Amino acid sequence: MGKSLFLTGDSGEGKTTLLFECLKPFRAATGGFYSQRLIDEKGDTAGFRLASVKEEWSPIACYREGLTNIFLRRTKEGMVSFPEVFQKEGRRLLSVQGDDKFILMDEIGGVELLIPEFMEVVHDCMKGPVPCIGVIKSRKNYALMMSRNGGNPSASHLRDELEEAVLNNQNNQLLTFSRKDEEAVRKKILKYIREGI
Repeated sequence: MGKSLFLTGDSGEGKTTLLFECLKPFRAATGGFYSQRLIDEKGDTAGFRLASVKEEWSPIACYREGLTNIFLRRTKEGMVSFPEVFQKEGRRLLSVQGDDKFILMDEIGGVELLIPEFMEVVHDCMKGPVPCIGVIKSRKNYALMMSRNGGNPSASHLRDELEEAVLNNQNNQLLTFSRKDEEAVRKKILKYIREGI
């Protein structure tokens, strides 16, 4: 039947940080991925990388040659996407390994929406026996991303369909997060994790 908890809300409010803090004691029992923002020597965004939760949890890292699983890379012509990262590594990271008690998806709602093979696995995970926890990009953040990086603005309906899939299952929770509500949301996340363990 599936049981998922997702956060949504404005950028920079601390959604990922809060999830990492809550899941830290259960890191060894957590599978999935998070999006790692890569910065250049000036501190500007150089791209984004699909990182395994089994790695050191570091939402921001310095871009360097040889990094693997970069799915968005800034070039002189703008952002270039590499869908094969989601088709291969993304699908692998969402497969349950050993004693995984949770699958982290942080965050869903960008270029991966246009990759059917990956999104099929996302939806399968949300229906599966291992609880999913993560972040869904808000409508506002999706629109900002499209205006900033370019892309396919007509794909916003795919983001909405993902949100609806979460809301249509009464076992799921979609929490809108802002910093002022941090403690209330933290309590809900910790309750969800305790029930999942």
